[in-house]
Amino acid sequence: MGPIRTRILVILFTCGLGLALPAQGPTPPTSGAGDLLVAPTRVVFEGRKRAAEVSLTNSGQARATYRISLVRMEMDEGGGIKDRPLDPGSENLQSLFRFSPREVTLDPHESQTVRIQVRKPAELPAGEYRLHMLFRAVPPPPDSAPAPAEASQGLSIRLTAIFGVAIPLIIRQGETSAKVVIAEPVLDQTAHTLQFRLDRSGNQSIFGDVRASLIPAQGAPEALAETAGLAVYPPNTSRHVRLALPPTKALPSGSRIRITFTLPQQDGGIQLAETFLTVP
Repeated sequence: MGPIRTRILVILFTCGLGLALPAQGPTPPTSGAGDLLVAPTRVVFEGRKRAAEVSLTNSGQARATYRISLVRMEMDEGGGIKDRPLDPGSENLQSLFRFSPREVTLDPHESQTVRIQVRKPAELPAGEYRLHMLFRAVPPPPDSAPAPAEASQGLSIRLTAIFGVAIPLIIRQGETSAKVVIAEPVLDQTAHTLQFRLDRSGNQSIFGDVRASLIPAQGAPEALAETAGLAVYPPNTSRHVRLALPPTKALPSGSRIRITFTLPQQDGGIQLAETFLTVP
């Protein structure tokens, strides 16, 4: 009996969404999928906007091919993104998007533009609609012949990692709005963390930056932690956030911690929510 060769595909996704981790400066373009850079990391179609472009750049050292598709993804309360099968609603939503090309091959440091168009029917109800655009790396073909070591064993298992980058495509139709509240802040000085919840209301998602500052009894406020690009997508109404605080930073008893949620600077930087926590 000849050797049995099993090929297991390990699929890894990186989404164009913020995570509750400390941020150092501006958020860079999403990277992954064999050193694929995608910008922007989210696209919103609202008002009269019907077209957009997404730039893909291969920042690696090898030629790579990426297949482009529309997928359904959902966020959990911890901010994790999971791939979900298409249902009748999301299958209908696919028909609103047109994009080209559907596959690209990029040499090292080469870039290409993906063009996206939206066609909204007149009877589309007011609200927000979302799919993700997935850029999935096409793995190289397997070797045609087994290595000598594999042939002698009769069974071989090969792990092939398939990387992907997914960014949200959002359509806003008619009157949409959202409000956000920062709820139940908890300071854990032993673990050096600050935990709270972003509560969303309204018929659209929220997307912005979180910052925590120390306000001492005397002196100027000091930055403690920040993270950029946090989102809460419908139908979710809340998201749990955990910020890591500097372990060497003293937090005097009686001082206060200010937590804010603001729009990204490119969207105006307007503050949407604020709360305070007193250090015990």
